[in-house]
Amino acid sequence: MKKLLLTSAILVCMQTLFCQDVIYLKDGSEIKAKIIELTNETIKYKRYDQLDGPLRNILLPEVLMIIYEDGTRETMKLEDKPAIQTQKQDNFQHYKEPAELYIGKTSNQDLCFQGQQDAFRYYKGYKEAASWTIAATLLGGAIIGVIPAIACSTAEPQSHTFTMPDPELLKNSTYYQCYSQEAKSIKSRRVWRSFGIGVGINVAAALIIISASE
Repeated sequence: MKKLLLTSAILVCMQTLFCQDVIYLKDGSEIKAKIIELTNETIKYKRYDQLDGPLRNILLPEVLMIIYEDGTRETMKLEDKPAIQTQKQDNFQHYKEPAELYIGKTSNQDLCFQGQQDAFRYYKGYKEAASWTIAATLLGGAIIGVIPAIACSTAEPQSHTFTMPDPELLKNSTYYQCYSQEAKSIKSRRVWRSFGIGVGINVAAALIIISASE
């Protein structure tokens, strides 16, 4: 019975950390959800904190990207078309023209959107901060781990960690600002997720020790 309770506690803990889809909207907000159905026009989902609640709908043109619970990403096209193109995190999609020409005929709104989208696809500068956070949490517990979590999640990301198909785009202030803001948001989420994983592992380890000693 004790082993059953222990296993259940660990599964619940891991489920809380990982088993959710995240819908990122073009207005900068996000929805933690369980996606039920994806059509050519809408996403049908339930809020992750209300899995017994009503089935909700959101139009695809309002969606920037979906990250599924297994880490798979689906990114909406810039034209707001309902078709979805799947992007691999490590594959660059080069622009078909030089950055100067692209910037010259692109509105600030689209440049901002492009900056956010490129940050979603290519920014990996959070890895070191996330690694330090989970290491500190595992070794020192939640009280110690929360220190680097707060420091890393609030610090502005360094521009030398920005990755995109054409670095010349960073010379545009609108693109740079929107990429930077999205990169900071990504970094913050990853850092706190690492903190949560560290806490979850510590809790699971403590439960195992308690169970073994009884």
